[in-house]
Amino acid sequence: MFSYYLAINVITFFVWGFDKLRAKLQEWRIPENTLYVLIILGGGVGALLGMTVFRHKTRKLKFKVISVVSVLVYIVIFFYFLR
Repeated sequence: MFSYYLAINVITFFVWGFDKLRAKLQEWRIPENTLYVLIILGGGVGALLGMTVFRHKTRKLKFKVISVVSVLVYIVIFFYFLR
């Protein structure tokens, strides 16, 4: 389970960076729904890091809220399974 969580966060982080690059180049972008799905699948940490490192989607409160909630939910799930 830890390897999945690590992988989804690394993927989400790089997708954030790729989307930022595409935005700078004014090219086709990754749909926001895809970014939301990555967060919901467990990529909240990767999204938050991507927002910070790439300064991308930082003005969209919905991304921040969903990312933080996702991280909290997965922390609860981890502690549940560790017991």
